[in-house]
Amino acid sequence: MGKDLRGLEPGAGISPGSDGFYIGRFTAKYGQRNQKLFHRLQECRQWLADSLYQDEGSI
Repeated sequence: MGKDLRGLEPGAGISPGSDGFYIGRFTAKYGQRNQKLFHRLQECRQWLADSLYQDEGSI
């Protein structure tokens, strides 16, 4: 896990890009990898939390 431009750890599944974007990534239950770019860290964390919650509930 890398540090962002301010020297902070963004969290699991989130990596900072050199262009100022944050990349959120996770692997779904059946092996499908999902990723998305965000301008703000809070948006990325929210998307990651929502996506993981929805993935847990799917059968």
